Amino acid sequence: MIVVKEENEAARVIGSIALESLEATLLAKVQEIQTKMQHTENAEELQKLGATLSGLLENIEKTRKIKRT
Repeated sequence: MIVVKEENEAARVIGSIALESLEATLLAKVQEIQTKMQHTENAEELQKLGATLSGLLENIEKTRKIKRT
């Protein structure tokens, strides 16, 4: 159980937990895409997976940047 002294601190803690959860979800999706990329030889599918992977990595970077502020 987390004890907070102020409403602002509670919002910060909840936001931090949400960002951690989001990052974990994004990392899991990166692993899924990586596995799919390893098992496909279709160029179009690889291109789509690559674009999706790029978007996921950008979102991970944004999430980490937010966590640092």
